[in-house]
Amino acid sequence: MSEIAKVFKGLPKRFNKAGVTAARSYYFSLGDDEKWTVRVGKDKCTVEKGQNEDADCFFKAPAELFLKVWNGTHKLRPADFLTGRVKSNNPVLLKEFVAAFEKTK
Repeated sequence: MSEIAKVFKGLPKRFNKAGVTAARSYYFSLGDDEKWTVRVGKDKCTVEKGQNEDADCFFKAPAELFLKVWNGTHKLRPADFLTGRVKSNNPVLLKEFVAAFEKTK
């Protein structure tokens, strides 16, 4: 199982429903091979491998960059978006995604 698959399959265990303001769907396209759809609601989170073109928010980036962001070794900056290294239709919703899966200390 890839490192990214481990992250996504572990999301339901990390789900923090207090961080959810509304039901949303997120699509992640990471590198050539990793495509994931995550849906969050007030009471649950579901994760599916594969593409969802109707997602409320998409995030496209190199797989290595996603892992660095996830592990806390890289913080996304406006330059990441302006250079096209990271693409998203709604960066504000990415903050909501992070709130729904806050890491435990």
